[in-house]
Amino acid sequence: MSHREAFDRACEALCGDEGWHWAGDAIEVPTDEERHQRVSIEFFEFEDEELVRLYTVIGSSDRIHPLKLTQALRINFGLPHGALALRGDELVMIDTLMVEGADAEEIAASVEYLAETGDHFEEKLFGSDEN
Repeated sequence: MSHREAFDRACEALCGDEGWHWAGDAIEVPTDEERHQRVSIEFFEFEDEELVRLYTVIGSSDRIHPLKLTQALRINFGLPHGALALRGDELVMIDTLMVEGADAEEIAASVEYLAETGDHFEEKLFGSDEN
């Protein structure tokens, strides 16, 4: 079994344990009674290492005042891990893990952090549950 297949299986099992929904390339996480957040999964290689980028969309950067985007860069400095970033025209929260050796506990911690933090920023910036 490849490392990527092992990662996918860990995600699938994790979703069953946590009551999250596994979509093959994303995990749907309920963040409270009425809100949810989608954490997407994107594999890539860097310097011959297989990595996975987990990210959640907060909202369209076109709808955010440029001063708030500057503030997002300041917020990055205080984040314990992960980062706010622009992916195309979307403001996202991202985290990157090595695929080899990633276990369910590490994946769960990243997904939960991204979902909760991304949902918090989405609610503060947009006041809605769009992603």
